Amino acid sequence: MSASTIAPHRQLPLDLDWPRKRALGRADFIEGECNAEALAAVEGWHGWRDGRLVLIGDEGCGKTHLAAIWASESGARFIDAAALSHDNIRDVAALGAVIVEDVDCRLADASDRRAGEEALLHLFNVMAEQGGRMLFTGRAAPARWGVVLPDLASRLTLPPVFRVGRPDVTLLSHLLLKLFDDREIALDPRVAAFLSLRVERSFGAVQRMVDALDRHSVAVKRPVTIGLAKEVFGW
Repeated sequence: MSASTIAPHRQLPLDLDWPRKRALGRADFIEGECNAEALAAVEGWHGWRDGRLVLIGDEGCGKTHLAAIWASESGARFIDAAALSHDNIRDVAALGAVIVEDVDCRLADASDRRAGEEALLHLFNVMAEQGGRMLFTGRAAPARWGVVLPDLASRLTLPPVFRVGRPDVTLLSHLLLKLFDDREIALDPRVAAFLSLRVERSFGAVQRMVDALDRHSVAVKRPVTIGLAKEVFGW
């Protein structure tokens, strides 16, 4: 298989650039009301209708983590939609189980969008013929992915869709602890609770907060505390 077929480094289940580690095992997943249905759907993968599933949600909401959980159970590989071509479709399909992440964004980034969509349609058809399994992820529902090819647009509406919603305060607090732990920082739970009440209720906002606090902490050589957070955000 062409090396370009497999997702680039940033799409692999473990991203070692930043943060320094990223725990994506089942035990590391933070469960909450916002992701309970999506988690149950992933864990019930043997019962997927036609072996297909779509996960959607905002950036940073845990779609990659859910996909990694499925990959660890099924042996699925992460595939870059923008790197698919008719030359490597059969090799990709031979994997038996694949994860096509950020379909909406990756197709938009493809050098030839129509060719990318044709390749993805071909993969969809070959996987169906061979009984393979496919997990797609995106920020919005497939109907909003801007797919040009009618046949591909139609096929992408067939799998069940599960959305990861907005987190509640409790989940935000646990998420803060995990994200700092991913950066090898032991955050005081009291600090996490303080931050969770003040951060915007979105996964992306939490990640931006963690990044800002971590970088400032390194710059001033002080631990992340409530005082440091007030200093950074002007509270």
